[in-house]
Amino acid sequence: MKFTLKIKKNGTFRYILNNGKYASGKYLSVHITGNNSKKYKDKNFIGICISKKNGNSVQRNKMKRWVREVYKNKEKEIKNNINFIFLYKKSTTFEGLDFYKIEEDINYCFRKLDVYENS
Repeated sequence: MKFTLKIKKNGTFRYILNNGKYASGKYLSVHITGNNSKKYKDKNFIGICISKKNGNSVQRNKMKRWVREVYKNKEKEIKNNINFIFLYKKSTTFEGLDFYKIEEDINYCFRKLDVYENS
């Protein structure tokens, strides 16, 4: 993820969740706001949230890796100066879930939120 940094502060997470736009798919929802930071001009920020109810630690980490990989593949097509939070739904379980379903879900949410450059 060449143009992306991680969101680490709880206040930033809360701000994006409370004040941003969002789109929900079948397995996760994507929350976005604009990035007004002068220091990190032309950078995106990404955060991934997943509950303990979604599976054990191995399964949760794999689900987070899937989201990062989908984002990394789409990064060149995404506009700059956006903060993203990927929030897995609590009803989502690891059984019956795979990379391609997550990719479809994220593409659906991105199209709905109009974050692609050439849309």
